[in-house]
Amino acid sequence: MTMRIQHIITAVCLILVTALVACNDDKAIDEAYTDYLYDIVTYMGVDSHGMEIYRLENRNSEPAVTLLAAGKNAPNDSYPGRRVLLRYNFAAKSGANDTVRQITAYSVHGIISDSLRYTAKPLYLYLQDNSPMRFNSVWKTGNYINMHGQLEYTGRSRHFYMIIDSTTWHDDTVHCYMVHNVFGDTTRHWREFYGSFFVGTVWRNNPQRILRLHAYDQLHPADSIHDFSK
Repeated sequence: MTMRIQHIITAVCLILVTALVACNDDKAIDEAYTDYLYDIVTYMGVDSHGMEIYRLENRNSEPAVTLLAAGKNAPNDSYPGRRVLLRYNFAAKSGANDTVRQITAYSVHGIISDSLRYTAKPLYLYLQDNSPMRFNSVWKTGNYINMHGQLEYTGRSRHFYMIIDSTTWHDDTVHCYMVHNVFGDTTRHWREFYGSFFVGTVWRNNPQRILRLHAYDQLHPADSIHDFSK
């Protein structure tokens, strides 16, 4: 029995050594799987050279960066102005301080893309049937508020948008709310989502305003209010 165990151990060691040697002989792993960035960007169309154009907004006051990608990467239903989730890397010849940079686009996915909406009815009518939401992160780039989280899957269409409380439109702090309504459909599992909402109208006439977003987070109810400045 002892000799058999030793033989098994020896065989296992030989397999591991062989595997390590085989790994060393393999080609390097494709950079598409090791070196890449994820950003929510604006699809701007195609230029005269057939390059897809994307606009990358910054979180601070730095100017936006125009990204140029060869090939057909955007979803078929993309249109100029639509927000998309881009997985990419900068081309080696692009300078870090350039406002126009060439990229290699690995994947482009459509996301929830909308603009801030205005309340025509009393606010409570929009919020009374709100369904649960979970947020991993909420952040601002340029004139957009972006978010990543989870919504419950139903298999049917729903309402998910951002509205402004019209009674606060002229205030120094403008209150906005996330509306999520599944209209009573049966909910199943939680499903990941990305969303981006244009809110530039808030600061168009008054750059000093604060945009206060109320987005009830089922996971972190204490973090359901987010303030953003221009």
